[in-house]
Amino acid sequence: MAGADTTPAVSEQDDEELFEEIASSHLRWDLDLSGGTSPSADRWWLGDTWTVGCRIGPMRGRRRAPELRRNPGEYVGVLMVHHGTEIFSQQGTTATITPGTAALWDGVRPVDCATGGHLVKHTMFVPREALAREVPDLDAVFVRTLPASDTLQLLRGWLNVARGQAVLDPEAARTAERMAVDLLVAAIDRARDGSRGTQAVLRAQVKAFLDDHLDDPDLTLDTVARATAISLRYLHLLFEGTGETAREYLRHRRLERAHDILLRHGDLVSVAEVARRCGFDNPSSFSRAYRSRYGRSPREARHEAPVLL
Repeated sequence: MAGADTTPAVSEQDDEELFEEIASSHLRWDLDLSGGTSPSADRWWLGDTWTVGCRIGPMRGRRRAPELRRNPGEYVGVLMVHHGTEIFSQQGTTATITPGTAALWDGVRPVDCATGGHLVKHTMFVPREALAREVPDLDAVFVRTLPASDTLQLLRGWLNVARGQAVLDPEAARTAERMAVDLLVAAIDRARDGSRGTQAVLRAQVKAFLDDHLDDPDLTLDTVARATAISLRYLHLLFEGTGETAREYLRHRRLERAHDILLRHGDLVSVAEVARRCGFDNPSSFSRAYRSRYGRSPREARHEAPVLL
């Protein structure tokens, strides 16, 4: 019959399997899926962050002590709705998330959610510590609706692009993760103050340029400012309140890349070659910086690298 609802109903025998599919892809929830619609979910990873695409019918859910005890770590959930409406309540605050909008919820505190109809959404799970570095007053952001914006649209688009990649190596995955977090921070800033949102987008562009030129030992912040069409003074301003300067960001990203190379390919490359690939002037300065950050020398880290057969 034309117009008939062809969505498969949830049978008793499938209920437990469907519940486990949803519960294991997200953080653990106590869910009531008695609405009669068969849910589906798929998950993909970007570094330490993962995203779940979900389609689900009417449902109610909650996270209490039994579910919180099963957390794999401390995460922030970022709910982005594409179709339908979901209501979240946490710590006495309620947010209604409609298509194009989003909201953050704290994965280490009790929370309730509900939807009265068919829902299509993405939920991104970001390590709490990583997001708190970018948003120092993180508690003030939870369960506050982020209005629809170009920045949120960019975030959704970026997650879909990352999802379409077959396999990302660890360095590429971490870069994609940083871009996603930067866009999320930009959306948060945009919701608070339009000018701050613009700054966050520009900061994301600067970080992307730095990440693309980590191997250039002659890279200067003047060069970065010119390449991103901003003044050097404004470049420094973009990093105020983030916990690190632009120069510190460049240094820690070079060390992160060097650390990844040493642990994955340390048996194939020399310390001098790693230093060169990561933009350090000489192996000695690289070794001092690496030891200061990781508590051991690059040579010692090479010995920890797995043997590639």
